Amino acid sequence: MTALHHTHNRANMYGLARHARHYERWAGIFARPLYRRVAADVVDAGLPPGGKVLDVGTGPGTLPLLIAAQSPHLSVSGVDLSVEMIDRATAAAEIRATPGASPISFQIADVADLPFDDRSVDLVVSTISMHHWADPAAGLREIVRVLRLGGRAWIYDFRTMTRRAGRMTSGSDAKVGVENPITGTWRLNPIGRLVLSLEK
Repeated sequence: MTALHHTHNRANMYGLARHARHYERWAGIFARPLYRRVAADVVDAGLPPGGKVLDVGTGPGTLPLLIAAQSPHLSVSGVDLSVEMIDRATAAAEIRATPGASPISFQIADVADLPFDDRSVDLVVSTISMHHWADPAAGLREIVRVLRLGGRAWIYDFRTMTRRAGRMTSGSDAKVGVENPITGTWRLNPIGRLVLSLEK
């Protein structure tokens, strides 16, 4: 019973499950520039048709929907701990489904236990989610596990968190870089990017 209660609390914190509509409105106002930046970076990454992109801590699915709209040749997935967030994301994906485009999928999952095979994802993204993870080190290990050889992960979060996370990845198979601030942004930008890459 205690473990179940703990998981429920984490889901509410991780995805603001009780306020999904408010969170979606807030994200649309304040996080939209970051989402646009990430979606543009995905386009610039030049992933091949069928390449798999995973958004960790997807919330109501705003970022995967934006990525899919700009890169319809990619397979885009999102995970979140919140049932309410995944329900909203799934409904939005069904409304915006485009004939001929790769489907967008969403599922309930913890970053520390991702439901994806080893070396199966080309690119993992995460925006302002890592500071909510119960065990960031475990989440980062899982992200590295699912990355294909040659794959990358871009974890965007507050700069203090990306610095800490960079230290957590020492000894992993991934090459680690920390951009504080994100390349091309003003030097006082509070958001940084942790970059993980696996060499072929």
